Amino acid sequence: MNYSWIERLTRISGLFGAYLFFCIGLIISYEVSARYIFNMPTIWVEEVSRLLQLWGCYLSMAWVLKQRKIIRITILLERLSGIGAKLAELVSISIIALFSLVTIYYASLITYDSIELNRHTSSMLGLPSWLFEASIVFGFVLLFLQCLAEFVKVTKQDTVRFSGEHDI
Repeated sequence: MNYSWIERLTRISGLFGAYLFFCIGLIISYEVSARYIFNMPTIWVEEVSRLLQLWGCYLSMAWVLKQRKIIRITILLERLSGIGAKLAELVSISIIALFSLVTIYYASLITYDSIELNRHTSSMLGLPSWLFEASIVFGFVLLFLQCLAEFVKVTKQDTVRFSGEHDI
């Protein structure tokens, strides 16, 4: 099975997540200018930046997995070789995939509930709550798909790739 479409989707979502963080920087800079230079604070920057931050984080999770930049303890993994390292990597990917499925299920229930009850945030903007909650569902669907692609890649590899310098 060809998983290249998942890789492309992961790359696009990671880039989009990065752009969202750039936008957060812009709108917070705008708020600081509006508040302290022009004495005209806004009512929308805090909530919109929080929304963008959630979407940016969750959209980036699959890319982080693909790049092997997830925080993990490698003291044991570095001592494993061959089939042991491959098995450890497959187990860790499987645990992430299982956690993703559980999260997708419960986050979908919460998102659906927010839509049904027409819940809104308690801020002055009063954005629909599902906008925030849907980021969890979408991000974990992407993470699960990337887990599938990584599982296939690891089973086809001879050696397991560890990220090295950033691990604890």
